[in-house]
Amino acid sequence: MLIGTSLRRLNDGVDYAAFRKAWLPDETFPGDPRRVLSALSLDDPREILTCALIDAGPADIPAWMERIAASEQRRMDRLARLVGPSLGGGVFQVVGDDDLSQIVRA
Repeated sequence: MLIGTSLRRLNDGVDYAAFRKAWLPDETFPGDPRRVLSALSLDDPREILTCALIDAGPADIPAWMERIAASEQRRMDRLARLVGPSLGGGVFQVVGDDDLSQIVRA
């Protein structure tokens, strides 16, 4: 499993509803391995973190990205006027999955 993250800051006068409307894809892809969580910072509600849970491995990413490239570009074009430069993010491979409500042994 992979996790893709993106941290953005809304421009002045832009709210989450406007961001979400532009952010939602305009098409779906059967078998798309993503589930995305979006969260607003408690310290600054103009900061938005998106976290995609990607049920795929690193070798699957190039073909998948090619398949969704046009749709993703349209989304990024719509978002360009709503958010500033990226504050960070990337794609990470999951190496641990711990339930911290229970004792975890190393």
